[in-house]
Amino acid sequence: MRPIDSSTPKKQHYVPQFILKNFVTGKKKRVHVFDKQRRMTYASSVRDAACETRYYNVEIDGDGYTLEGKLSSLEGIAANAVKKIIAHETLAGLDAKELSFFHLFCAVQLLRTETQRHLGKQIQELTATWLDKHGYRIGEVENFELLDDEKLKHSHVHNINSLAIEFAEHFRDKVMMLVKAPRGCEFLISDNPITMYNHMPRPGRGNLGLGLDGIEIHMPLSRTLSVTYACPKMMGDIIERINKLRFLWSLGAAPRLPGSQDAEELVDAIETGAARVMKPENMDFLNSLQVIQSSRFLYSSDGNFSLIEDMLRTNPECQFAPRMESN
Repeated sequence: MRPIDSSTPKKQHYVPQFILKNFVTGKKKRVHVFDKQRRMTYASSVRDAACETRYYNVEIDGDGYTLEGKLSSLEGIAANAVKKIIAHETLAGLDAKELSFFHLFCAVQLLRTETQRHLGKQIQELTATWLDKHGYRIGEVENFELLDDEKLKHSHVHNINSLAIEFAEHFRDKVMMLVKAPRGCEFLISDNPITMYNHMPRPGRGNLGLGLDGIEIHMPLSRTLSVTYACPKMMGDIIERINKLRFLWSLGAAPRLPGSQDAEELVDAIETGAARVMKPENMDFLNSLQVIQSSRFLYSSDGNFSLIEDMLRTNPECQFAPRMESN
C-alpha cells in the first residue's frame, strides 16, 4: 500500500471504470443501473457507478494508506489486454505477460468487491452465534475478536493485497475461453462481476471454491464479450473425447452424434482463443448469475432489465446480497 496524498481520488471503484465504459450508451456515455434492493432504474456516469468514497483507504499507526494507486497501476496494464481482446475478439493476441496480468486482474476483481467485504462480517457473525450457542464467552476465545466496521475494512483491504497472487494462480490453472453474445442479446455486469457456478454438486457443502473440480468462472468484458475460466479436469475430458471422435470420423469409423457440433465448437474456441457465439438460453444463464451473485447494483448498456424483473418476481430472495449459511 502507498501513503495517501493529494493525488489519491476520493471516489474509489470496486468495478474499474475501464470495464464499465464498455457498457455505456448514448452521447453522454451513460450506463443504465438497476438497484435490485429498491427495484428502481436510473442512468449514471461511469465515474459515479460502482464506487464508494475512500473505499481502499485505511489507517495504520496513525498514518493514512491506500490500495487505490496499486490497483490503478494493475488496471492500466489489464485495460490494454482487454482492449486487444475486444478489438480482435480473440484471446490469441495476448502475450504471456499480458495473460498473466489479466489473471491477476480477475483475481483482484474477485477480492475487491462489497460482496467480499460483507463476507468477512458474515463469517464473524456466524462464528459468534455458534460460540454463544455452545456456551463460550466471546472475549475469552483465543484468536477470535469481534471486529468493528473499520477493522473489517482494514482486513478486507489487506486480503486484496495479500491473496491476489495466490488467487491468480487458480485462474492461471483454468481453461480459458472467450464467449460472444448472439445477435440481439447483451451481457449484464454487476457490482460483483466475477460469478461462479459448479457443475459438480457437493450436498451439504459449498461448491464455489476457486480450486474445486467442476468450477466455472465468468467475467464480462463488454456488452458483447465475456471471459470464461473452466475446470481443467472437466474440459480436458471433453477435449480428449472430441479429438478421439475426430480421428474416428476422419476414418469413417463412427457416426456423428446429435450435439457433437456444440462440443466441437467449444473445443475450437479453447484451442484457438476465438470468441464462441453463445445461445440465447446460455446468455440468460450467465446474466442470471450476475443477478443472483450481485450485492445490489447491475449495469447494462441498453437498459433492458426484464430478466432481473422477472427473477425478482419469481425469486424475491434475489433482491438481497448473497449470504453465507451455516449448517
